[in-house]
Amino acid sequence: MDGILFIDEAYTLSGGKGGHDFGQEAIDTLLKEMEDKRDRLVIIVAGYPAEMRAFINSNPGLASRFAKTIEFQPYSPPELIEIFKGMLRKEDLHLAPDWPEAELTGWFSSRLTDPQFGNARTVRTIVERIREAQSLRLAQNGAGDLQTVTAEDVQEALASC
Repeated sequence: MDGILFIDEAYTLSGGKGGHDFGQEAIDTLLKEMEDKRDRLVIIVAGYPAEMRAFINSNPGLASRFAKTIEFQPYSPPELIEIFKGMLRKEDLHLAPDWPEAELTGWFSSRLTDPQFGNARTVRTIVERIREAQSLRLAQNGAGDLQTVTAEDVQEALASC
């Protein structure tokens, strides 16, 4: 009470297939609480646009209580590159001068229309895969700079994503 409840991937509540799925019960409880305690409770639901539209349309009470929709556009490839560089900095990594920026930018561009593209989550996955590729490369070579990400590391990561 007197706060905000944020439910990410809220559409999963309405996707039940029977059995021991408590999604509908959760929705019914939310609707009641939103009505009974509307002056003490804020609920924000989030998720992929198409799935959220289906969620809101799954119950007439949801549409009337979630009247405001804010749709966030995906990051652009240059913004994703900046997020990528920031994540590397946070891990104390730096890019070799010959890192394939154009290849990574193109990779992002080619995936922007994929409904499952995860924006910054995908960037995080790439950084994790880069760490794995870098570790394998360093283990095979027996030596190297632990803070430098090479073109090879980036290409290996993209190939595995």
